Amino acid sequence: MKRTRLLILAWALVLGLSACGPASGGTTAASEPVSTEGQASAVKHLRMPDGECKTFNPYLANTPDEMMNDFAQARLYRRFAKEDRETLYMRPELAAEEPVQMDAEGKVWQIRIRPNLFFTDHQGNLTDKPINAAVFEHSFKMALDPVLKQRAGDNMSIYITIVNAKEYFQQKPEAPVKWEDVGIKTVDDLTLELTLATPSTALNVMQQFTGYGTVPTDPELFTSLMKDGSTAYGTDHTKTLYCGAFYVTDWVKSSAITLKKNPHYVFADEIRLTDATLYYVENYQTQLEMYLKGDLDSTALDAEIAPRYAEREDYLDYPARYLMQIEINRGNPEKPILDNMNFKNALWYAVDRVTLAGLEAAIPANYIIPDTSLADSQTGLLFKNTDVAKSYREDINASYDPAKAKAFFDKAMEEEKISGKLTLELIISPATPEQSLCAQFLQQHLAEIFGEDRFELKITENEDRANLMKTWRTDPAAYELCLSNWSRAVTDDSPFNVFDKYSEEYDMKVNAPYGNAFINKTIFLQTTDPRVKTDQAYNTQLAGQMEKEALENRLVIPMFERNFQYLISPKLILPLKEPNPSMGFTLRPWLADLIP
Repeated sequence: MKRTRLLILAWALVLGLSACGPASGGTTAASEPVSTEGQASAVKHLRMPDGECKTFNPYLANTPDEMMNDFAQARLYRRFAKEDRETLYMRPELAAEEPVQMDAEGKVWQIRIRPNLFFTDHQGNLTDKPINAAVFEHSFKMALDPVLKQRAGDNMSIYITIVNAKEYFQQKPEAPVKWEDVGIKTVDDLTLELTLATPSTALNVMQQFTGYGTVPTDPELFTSLMKDGSTAYGTDHTKTLYCGAFYVTDWVKSSAITLKKNPHYVFADEIRLTDATLYYVENYQTQLEMYLKGDLDSTALDAEIAPRYAEREDYLDYPARYLMQIEINRGNPEKPILDNMNFKNALWYAVDRVTLAGLEAAIPANYIIPDTSLADSQTGLLFKNTDVAKSYREDINASYDPAKAKAFFDKAMEEEKISGKLTLELIISPATPEQSLCAQFLQQHLAEIFGEDRFELKITENEDRANLMKTWRTDPAAYELCLSNWSRAVTDDSPFNVFDKYSEEYDMKVNAPYGNAFINKTIFLQTTDPRVKTDQAYNTQLAGQMEKEALENRLVIPMFERNFQYLISPKLILPLKEPNPSMGFTLRPWLADLIP
């Protein structure tokens, strides 16, 4: 247990190493580079594996890209570890102070930007490109651009509801929305004003501007690289500007990203590392070999490798917030049994989650809201430990009942008048060991329970699996079953937001025809009822109601919550003494150091 707790933040910090410092504040940006003369012996070069970074554009960032952004880009606010290394706190980064409420309701807020901020180029030089209120307004406009349709647009309404922001991002030609009507305005050189549709708190506002989509970009550079509804910003490290703890000196695509400490970062004096290299090493076995040879300071382990190293002192794991689940295309006209409640119950009770999770070095899951989701961020109360969750969640062992599963299956087959064998196709992503292992387990296990003469599961790999699932609106027969593992990293402070992806309100289109009226109706409250964002008890209550609805109707079949497994060098000093699961992957406190 102690070893497990120690990792909860180890890799979070490895994924987002940057700065950490005293709770009393930090320094302003330096105007001249910090001299490194005579400091050769103090070089602390972090070497770590990463996924393949595709872009430095923070508005398109996916998981590997987000890691680079953590190193090289700053935001208005961030979470840092306190000096006592016990807990985290929210701290202004590029903002000069906490948001200031400008009205009685909490709908108008102003954010003051630190003075004398400028971008850094790829050679570590301070440019003449300022970072001010106008730059942030333009950056948010690009994040929400309805033509570019970048990933960040979906994340601009998680904790606050900015007037007309979603409407601008989702607009259609027949219902145009002007930028002037969006509640983001430059008041003066250092003051940005937000107008919200519902009352919010200062914490809500700060939470909103810790995300990747809120990284500032230089307006002139970003605009110059736009063409034909897309942008080339971030495709070349020499045409990208930086404002974080590091800047990128070299980018060999599909190989490595080299970073150097940014002397102009606002908390540069708190950065312990001098250099870092993010290596793209696709093969987990190769990563492991590099680590064991001393060429990496950490290595990720897949589900097949991890069990062999679980007893090592440098082995650490923590919940990844990815729930592996079976997506059911219940609207498939060629397989109406997919919408049969008895069949969905059969799937539910046929999955041996405990055994499967053991194979995957994961946590068995018969729930949708992840174990790391907080019901109370002040006390650290996890959603799973609330009376709300306990009132309807089924014991994990009760969710596996082969006899009950077979009875439900036989009844469904009878109702659908299927006398022979039912063959279904399960689509998975290629080159993903956890999906492949899960699919093979299900293929054998379900046939054993339902009868090999009555059921067959065929496995198909598809590189475009994620987009394929979204085509059910125009092609209802596009798929039958898929494995899916939504990341729920943004839900640590809001279990309610887990269900964005199961509602018709979800901007990027849901994976399956869930068609749940209660969830669709309840999710809409985040834009009309301020208590969803300001009252965590209320947020928790509604989240529980939606999870109960989703589980009872078998909208998906959750199976396990993935863990991240790593080997971490003892030379890497962790940021927190006793990490908490809620302070993991997305919070990235940067009190990191390497022992020479």
